[in-house]
Amino acid sequence: MNQILLTKLRKIKYKKVFQIQLIMSLVVALIISVYLSKSGLENKDMEQLSKLINKNLQISSIYSVTKQKAEKSIYMGKIKIPKIDLDYTIYSSLTEEQLKIAPCRFYGVDMGEEGNICIAGHNYNDNRFFGKLNKLNIKDEIIIIDLENKEYLYTVFNIYETNENDLSCLKNSKQYELTLITCNNANKKRLVVKALIKNEPT
Repeated sequence: MNQILLTKLRKIKYKKVFQIQLIMSLVVALIISVYLSKSGLENKDMEQLSKLINKNLQISSIYSVTKQKAEKSIYMGKIKIPKIDLDYTIYSSLTEEQLKIAPCRFYGVDMGEEGNICIAGHNYNDNRFFGKLNKLNIKDEIIIIDLENKEYLYTVFNIYETNENDLSCLKNSKQYELTLITCNNANKKRLVVKALIKNEPT
């Protein structure tokens, strides 16, 4: 009898949690739609929207019920680089509009899978998005957090520039690899930051 009661209580709890998560997702989607429908949206407004999404993801990730639901999210997780005070939500796919709001997964495997995850972000030559990637050095740390709040710690092993037609940085790897890509507006080249995972998933 107690077991049946406990099972019913769990179902009610999960149902409520799912409803809260759904409402939060709908609110964020509505906010994004309103922002994107405005003409002539300024870059600073996009930065504010990005911060709002980042804050919402922190809250909604607490209410993730199962991995299956997390995998269906339009978000991949979060990226943090303490050295340059970077903290953003990552979209799980890339579109021009999403790239104006936050870094996006450009190519590669899912988080926690062996291979190369490539994340692209805009460079506005200031403190926003990937504008400060050029300040990173070898052995600096990058943190990726998935929707279940699991942290993956990466260490930078290579930083270089290449032309926009060079896609060799997207090549898959037999290791747990992270690639960050942005533009160098001064010379029209691409800045690439490569990192390897420090704490391999179990």
